[in-house]
Amino acid sequence: MLKTYSAVVVGLGVVGSATLWRLAQQQQGVLGLEARAPINLYGSSYGGSRIFRQAYWEGSDYLPLLAEADLGWRELQASCHRPLLHRSGGLFVGPIRSGVISGSVATAKAGNIAHQCLTAAEVEARFPVFRADEHMEAVFEKGAFTIAADDARLQMLNQAVAHGAEIRFGSTVQEITLVSDGLVLRLADGQQVRTQKLVLATGASLADALIPDLVGLLQPRSVPIYWCAFKPGVEHRFSNFPAFLYELEDGRLLYGTPQIDNAEPGIKIGFHNHQQSALDLGTQLEPVSDVQIAEMSACVDRIFPDLIAHPYASRKCVYTLTPDEAFILGESKELPGVFYVSACSGHGFKFAPALGGCLARAIAGQSLQVQVPAFSRQRFAH
Repeated sequence: MLKTYSAVVVGLGVVGSATLWRLAQQQQGVLGLEARAPINLYGSSYGGSRIFRQAYWEGSDYLPLLAEADLGWRELQASCHRPLLHRSGGLFVGPIRSGVISGSVATAKAGNIAHQCLTAAEVEARFPVFRADEHMEAVFEKGAFTIAADDARLQMLNQAVAHGAEIRFGSTVQEITLVSDGLVLRLADGQQVRTQKLVLATGASLADALIPDLVGLLQPRSVPIYWCAFKPGVEHRFSNFPAFLYELEDGRLLYGTPQIDNAEPGIKIGFHNHQQSALDLGTQLEPVSDVQIAEMSACVDRIFPDLIAHPYASRKCVYTLTPDEAFILGESKELPGVFYVSACSGHGFKFAPALGGCLARAIAGQSLQVQVPAFSRQRFAH
């Protein structure tokens, strides 16, 4: 006899973990399946830090999700004795009339998000570790914060289990079959699981045969990230260092987070829209190239004179890009009851509590098309 669950979540990156957490809060008989280990170095969710911001240059369509996510992160922090949210604030710098600055200001105004506009001189006076040319301007969002990424995701799983969820790691789904009274999942070890509803939150592998709806839409990419150490004697200058975005004149967009624990000392920094290559899991754990490291070193030397320009560490993360770099949430046409989500494009982590909430409500019968119409698969119909 097959073991039966009310809902199964496949893929326990941050969005899958948040979905499992929200589902376990509202119903019993919930199962989470993850093909790899609790910390998955081939996924998009691992690491020490992520940025949460609401003055969102990507557009005001994200504001409802950001508001829900903000509440969700606060709820998660209240459940945990360890610090998960670090009140760093967020600084967004770019050339005058750049997309990052104008977009951040427009969304902040639309969402009534507290923010301050700064000149280049004001940036350097307030945050002296930054260098900004006179043709730059900035937005500072005091309410932005830095998330302890691994700890936060694991706390979601802790909370899911505390509410009765079951979790299995090292479990790969090979086939989903629609039957008269629900769905049957065939696992790689030969076991089968029956469920009424299923959420696929499997990141880059969403492009595989499990969801034909998405074939050709998702492009997994490998993207380097770096860590730079403080120069001797200047660590105190970084005491108010904010999470940041920094758009260069040529359009390359840097992002970074402050040191929030001793596991990743110094500043984490990367390119959001540059240094990307096709994802190859066979080479994903190989070192970042010397050419890429040199390019980042030149940027650090120019913008952060108090950092040692050459990174002391680097590794690769995974972006899963959609054509418009926005999320996709939907229900499979071929397999009703199978919902899918791709956080996508390197900016999905911060939204996890809200995306998890949307999917849990979809399982309960609320239409995703009504909840998040801007992120429907249908926008790519033509």
